[in-house]
Amino acid sequence: MTDLSSSQKNPSGQRPDEELTLREVLLMLREYWSEIWGKKWWILLVVLIMAGIFGYKSTKVTPVYNANLTYLLNDNSGSSSLSGLLGSFGIGGEDKANLNRVIELSKSRNIIQKVMFTKIKLGALDNPEDYLANHLIALHQYDELWSNDKIDFRGFRFSSDDIENFDRKSLNAVKRLYSRIVGSASIKDPIFTNTFEKSTGIMTISSKTVNETLSIAMSKLIFEELRSFYLLNVTKVGQNTIAFTKEKSDSIYYKMQAKEYQLARFNDSHRNVTDPNLLTQRRLIETELLKLKTLYAEVTKNQELADFKFNAGMPEIMIIDAPIEPLSLVAPNIIIELLKGMLFGGFLMVTFFVGRKIVLDALKVD
Repeated sequence: MTDLSSSQKNPSGQRPDEELTLREVLLMLREYWSEIWGKKWWILLVVLIMAGIFGYKSTKVTPVYNANLTYLLNDNSGSSSLSGLLGSFGIGGEDKANLNRVIELSKSRNIIQKVMFTKIKLGALDNPEDYLANHLIALHQYDELWSNDKIDFRGFRFSSDDIENFDRKSLNAVKRLYSRIVGSASIKDPIFTNTFEKSTGIMTISSKTVNETLSIAMSKLIFEELRSFYLLNVTKVGQNTIAFTKEKSDSIYYKMQAKEYQLARFNDSHRNVTDPNLLTQRRLIETELLKLKTLYAEVTKNQELADFKFNAGMPEIMIIDAPIEPLSLVAPNIIIELLKGMLFGGFLMVTFFVGRKIVLDALKVD
């Protein structure tokens, strides 16, 4: 009776949820391990090949000097009740936006071109000054790298910083060098980067070149150009406001002064006057003078307020640490690269053979 009821409840004789037991799991893992072990020589071959590729690539990477310049932006003009509210929740949207704005400004062609065409001296004291752009082209051999069947840059150097009058080849070189400095879709490891730490807001300018002096000079020049450009544009609105209020204040002052002279002359000419028309004329002058004095007091107050806000809200960009010699050479560690290649090759082949077995088992079941 019991067997009959059991068969009625589960006529197929299978477990209700097709649950895997621990024994079945161990057997399945054993099968996969046997599959992997059976292909161990193929896996070892690919591991060695990938290790060789990674190691060979590391030997082809030119060591560079990385000059890091850390700085801090205190944008007092950006404070608001909204940013304070966001900051209380740990969001800090406005501060982050300001830092991102500074980073994008530092990558602008306007700033980078000024740095590119700044003359600096490398090496011995008797070496002539040359544009930073020419130093980059010579040391990194970009003229050879850029040359092809369509255009020949071999031996190319900039002879002028007058970009407005550059020929097509020179403009092409400017664009190519700019992409090398800030990066592009095809250049993932640019010479210059500008980043910030989210928790502290400390920003870091990094310049990586094959010359120690060039790396340091480039980081410092980019910072100075960025600082000048940012302060000039941020303070322009405040300066315009101060200039406008001062202009209005001076205009009202001269009118008020003229009206006071007019009242003084009127009083000198009409002493002990009793004529109603003259008395009315005097009151009109006095009323006009009172209006000008009231207006002048208000404009002067606005001028002082604008000047106070301008000086109190002036942003500050200050260097925390500037790069100094000697800098450490940055180059890939061949041991680490070999290990990375081995891990990558092993993972690739294990994934391939496990996936292959899963597909074949599925086909057998069907």
